Amino acid sequence: MKRRDFLKLTMYSTALAGLAGPMSNVLAAVPQRTLVNIMCLGGADFRFMFAPNPANTAYATKFWEARASLYGGGTYQNAWNNLFTETAPGAFGIYNNAGWLQAQYAANNVAIICNVAGSENRRHDQSQLIVNTGDLTAGAFVYDRDGWGGRLAENISAANVVAMTHDVSVFCKGTDPADRLKQVIHARNTKDFALSLGKDPLPPTLPNPMHIQKRFGRALKSYYAAKRDEVANKPADWIYHKFIQHEKKLRDFGDPFKALIDANPAPAAIEALYTNGSGNTLFTPSFGTQCANLYDSFTGADLFNLRVASMEFSSFDTHRSEKFYLDRHLTDIFGTGKGLDVLTSALPADVWNNTVFVFTTDFGRQLRANGDIGTDHGTGNYMILVGPQVNGGVYGDMHPLREVTPQGPAQEIPYDKQGADILGLTSFERVLARTCDWVQPGSGVQVFPNTVYNSNPTHPNYPILETGVDLSGLLAI
Repeated sequence: MKRRDFLKLTMYSTALAGLAGPMSNVLAAVPQRTLVNIMCLGGADFRFMFAPNPANTAYATKFWEARASLYGGGTYQNAWNNLFTETAPGAFGIYNNAGWLQAQYAANNVAIICNVAGSENRRHDQSQLIVNTGDLTAGAFVYDRDGWGGRLAENISAANVVAMTHDVSVFCKGTDPADRLKQVIHARNTKDFALSLGKDPLPPTLPNPMHIQKRFGRALKSYYAAKRDEVANKPADWIYHKFIQHEKKLRDFGDPFKALIDANPAPAAIEALYTNGSGNTLFTPSFGTQCANLYDSFTGADLFNLRVASMEFSSFDTHRSEKFYLDRHLTDIFGTGKGLDVLTSALPADVWNNTVFVFTTDFGRQLRANGDIGTDHGTGNYMILVGPQVNGGVYGDMHPLREVTPQGPAQEIPYDKQGADILGLTSFERVLARTCDWVQPGSGVQVFPNTVYNSNPTHPNYPILETGVDLSGLLAI
């Protein structure tokens, strides 16, 4: 581990200071309910994945008139036949590049919440803050604040948020202004988590930079061990106490964790995600590496106190060539033999049965394709939950007639109008509060305080709910 990574890790792993006691592994531990938030950065067009058969209804015809270019053009029916698999006779289809999602939907493990209302300002930076904080009033560029994942961890006894991402998202941060990362563990590379660097091969070989690095690691380990004795009598507020304490805690924590995953090697398919990756690498680690890190984190779930996890996938800002990008992105995340398929296939059944994936994004995208075979920033969107304890199906009207009906004084049909959005009818707070209640009963209202205004629709932050939608059974609570 490089020095700069150690310094970052000491900041990102304050939670380790409270860890103690014997370790177990994922195969022996009693699985705890775990929420995995996957933030699709850029404003993902989730509607792209779900389309009606163009032959079925007048709505479907209008859908394809407005969006056919996104799917490569040609006749609507050929595009549908080639790119989608129908979920049931006469129902919508799921994009073929999302084979794992198709299988999970068939198993009743996928909830598609339609017409979700979130950020409406169409700016990536502030919209991402709104979603990660779970707060519609989140101010622009205010990154020193709490996120909904951090608040959820605080509502669970001895729980942490484990971040697989390159940087720790606001989603993970807690409410203590003096230590936002108190209950955060940064696991962006579980294969390089420990500080100790092992032994040189014997007999000695020619000089090798890695061998020299190991010698430095052992020398530093001895140095800090001696230093701890030397500074034991320093005043309690001595500035370097915390640094030395972190070094010891990371030694005590990192070595056992490494021993744990060495003793419980991941399946070859998981290891291949480290080698081959999955997903773009514009922002590292790749999505495949994050999936592999999550597998290792589940292996050390008791040590990590893992109850909330944070993942990301970038480059969903598809203003042009949407199919080109989403073909790759959807395959990397949802494809058969790719990220989540490999991960969930490798997890023991009792662990997978206690895991729910929540897919969030900045904002929605507009109904109609633009002139560059893409879509522009919108507001309303879909939200997707996946897991065995999800009561699968469609929540809300996936094909609302208002989108094909003349609206307003100008009597414009939304699908004919450039700039028209999905109308947000269900607050994202309501959906996320339900997922929190699944992880820790009663936590939803603590994590999303605005949900206390359910009985007061005149309140400015009233969390709306689409008529006829009941989220009380969204998960098996």
